[in-house]
Amino acid sequence: MMKTYAVIFLVLSMVFTCAATTEASWQLGVDWQVKEEVEPQTVKLNWWMTPRWGVRSHYLWAKEELSFAAIYLPQKQAAYNSYIGLGVRDVLGTSQLPIKEKIELTAGLELRLDRMVHGFSTALECRLVTANLVGEPNQLTPFFGISLNYGFAPASNQTRYKVNDADLYLLAKLIRAEAEGEPYWGQVAVGAVVMNRVKSKQFPNTIYEVIYQPRQFSCLPKLATIEPNADSLQAARDALAGKDPSRGALYYYNPRLASREGARFFETADLKRTIIIGNHQFFK
Repeated sequence: MMKTYAVIFLVLSMVFTCAATTEASWQLGVDWQVKEEVEPQTVKLNWWMTPRWGVRSHYLWAKEELSFAAIYLPQKQAAYNSYIGLGVRDVLGTSQLPIKEKIELTAGLELRLDRMVHGFSTALECRLVTANLVGEPNQLTPFFGISLNYGFAPASNQTRYKVNDADLYLLAKLIRAEAEGEPYWGQVAVGAVVMNRVKSKQFPNTIYEVIYQPRQFSCLPKLATIEPNADSLQAARDALAGKDPSRGALYYYNPRLASREGARFFETADLKRTIIIGNHQFFK
C-alpha cells in the first residue's frame, strides 16, 4: 500500500511539473513534527499557480496518508510570507473517516533564506482538522512543526542568459527606481518585463542594453544615484530565477504618472493587457 501512495505522489509531482505557466513555481519540502523530539514526518510539494494561490500535496509516511490543500498568501513579502490553507487529510481513506471529519486548516509563517542559500526557505506551520478545534476525539492528530523547502521555477521560464553580479545590481536599481512602494509582486513583475525583453527578438539581448535602450524607462536619470534595497534585490533575484507575475509582458506603465505621450502610446498601440498589479498595468 505504501508503494501505491508513493507512486501516486510521484505521478502528481510530475503533473504539477508539466503544467507550467509563466507564473508557476514549485517547492519541495520536508516537515519535522515538534513533539518531545523533533522528527521528520512529511514530504510535500507546493505548486504555486499564481503569486498568491497554490495547491499542496503532502505525504505522511508513518501513517501512509496522502493529503491535499489549497494555499493562499495574503501578501507576498521579500523576506517572509504568512499563509493559510484549506484541504483534506487522508484523501485515500486510510483512516476510514467521513470526509467532514478530515477537513484540515493550515496556517504558517515562511522565512526565505535566499540571501544565504538561493531557493531555500524554512517555515513554522500548524495543521489541524476541524474536530481538533472543538476538542472532539479524532485519530487525525494536529501537526505543529517546522519545514525546510526548496523552491524553483520551471526550466521553460528561466532565461539562458548568463547573469553576473553587475546585472543583478543594475536590475535591482531599476526595480527600485520604477516600482518602489508597489506590492512585492509588482516589483518582481517590473524585473520580469526586463527579462522578457532580453528573451524577445524585438529588444536587445542583454539586461544592460534593455535598460539603457533610448526612450524606454523614464527612471534612467535616477539610476546614477539610486541604490537597491532589500526588496528590490530580492525582486531582481526572483525575476532572474524565472518568476513572472507580469504574465509574459513586454511593457508596463503607471497611468497616474505617465506622460501624455506615454499614455497615448498605450491607448493606441495594438497591445493586450496581461495584468494590473498595484499602480502598474502590464501589456504584451
